[in-house]
Amino acid sequence: MRIETERLDLRSATLEDAPLLLDLFRRPEVRKYLEPSPEWTIERARQAVEYRRRLEAERGFAQLVVRTKVAGDFIGNAGLHPILGSSLIELLYHYLPTAWGKGYGTEAAVAWLDYAFRSLRIEKVIAVCIPQNVGSWRVMEKAGMRYVGLESFFGKHRVKKYVAERGTWAPPGRTS
Repeated sequence: MRIETERLDLRSATLEDAPLLLDLFRRPEVRKYLEPSPEWTIERARQAVEYRRRLEAERGFAQLVVRTKVAGDFIGNAGLHPILGSSLIELLYHYLPTAWGKGYGTEAAVAWLDYAFRSLRIEKVIAVCIPQNVGSWRVMEKAGMRYVGLESFFGKHRVKKYVAERGTWAPPGRTS
């Protein structure tokens, strides 16, 4: 699977990407706002790649590796993920600190929302983050997602929840 934007190349993860994902998810700056979980190992990174490939085959979406088009540098991952036990689809993204503040997160989020609504015909996509993760909720806002409030999610403390719906979402700068 591949999604391209003006500056980014999003593509399916391969086992060769496992060390890159390991580096991404071992970084304290990246983990700071994530749910506590077991330490990332190369085996866990490989399992994550395999899970993504299965999800992509079954559902037509998964988290993709994100690289810059010009230099081909790995900068993170972004994609859609089904929320277990519900019909909700969540937009997820994680980037290396060197990629923060450059608009890459918004660019990839807009591409994913467009793909979700136009190609996959998904009705609604959500995204959540803890209120302290200003960079993350700014991506959601700039991507055209609508803030719907604070709520408990995944047993976490209160998180900010954003929604985009196929019938009303439009890429930033355009009306639906």
